[in-house]
Amino acid sequence: MKNFSAPINAIKKNDLLINSDYESFLREAQLDSFDTVWNYAAGEIVKKIKDRSVIRLSFAKNNALKYYYLKRHNTEFIGIKGILKSFFGIKNLSQGLLEFNNICEFRDKQLQTVIPVAAGEKYHHFFWVESFLVTQDAFPYVSLETLLDKNPGFFQGDEGRQRREKLIRRLSDLARKMHQKGFNHQDFNSTHILLFYHNNPDSPEIALFDLQRVEKKFSFRFRWKIKSLARLNYTLPEGIFDTQDRKNLLLFYKGKTHFNLIDRIEWYWIEKKTKRIQRHTEKRHNRPFTADING
Repeated sequence: MKNFSAPINAIKKNDLLINSDYESFLREAQLDSFDTVWNYAAGEIVKKIKDRSVIRLSFAKNNALKYYYLKRHNTEFIGIKGILKSFFGIKNLSQGLLEFNNICEFRDKQLQTVIPVAAGEKYHHFFWVESFLVTQDAFPYVSLETLLDKNPGFFQGDEGRQRREKLIRRLSDLARKMHQKGFNHQDFNSTHILLFYHNNPDSPEIALFDLQRVEKKFSFRFRWKIKSLARLNYTLPEGIFDTQDRKNLLLFYKGKTHFNLIDRIEWYWIEKKTKRIQRHTEKRHNRPFTADING
């Protein structure tokens, strides 16, 4: 069984930052440099947009296939500010290395997330950088979004109601723990929440992925609770989750059973933020799409 919270021993190898547990795998797969990973031509395209692409890779080992995900970040502009930061020794990480480091920091704080394999970056003409991140497939975990789409009945009926309550309690506890440890996942929603129902069929193990946009600015921590619970609330489908389920997001986050006046004000903010997310999402989806996905 994979360990999704164990600390990572990250080492520099050639021009890569790698998880030491995968050093031999990368060498045997001939993926031990930036160019060999970036130019790897095989694999199944999972996502391809202007800024980045995600490829699913498979490798045979012991008569079984092992799966990995390669997220390539196309050339991004870091500007003079980024160069000056590097010159003065200030960390200015590309998207690939930033997410690798975020994963490691989450695990250092015993927060469950995916297993990083390697990351790399390559500069062009000083102001531009390409980067990538390789992670191992999270099986047997599945996203909450997939579970809700493929098996909505799991959360319906009397047993489903109990499962919903336990799930929301676990998610609220995770959000609070994450914030207390100094992190805010800016895409805390059903897409990026991984679940595994194992020993307890009603209470899942939970992990997060896609840690590229993790906020660590302490000056904005008072907003984290509102933003995180609103994002999650928006992605919990109507017809499965009722009003009490949604209010439980805040109640369980705060360890309470009833709202007081301050809680009601916070819940009003969460509902307002949820509606704003909905309007923004609908507007974005209705916007004509002109980006070149092959760019």
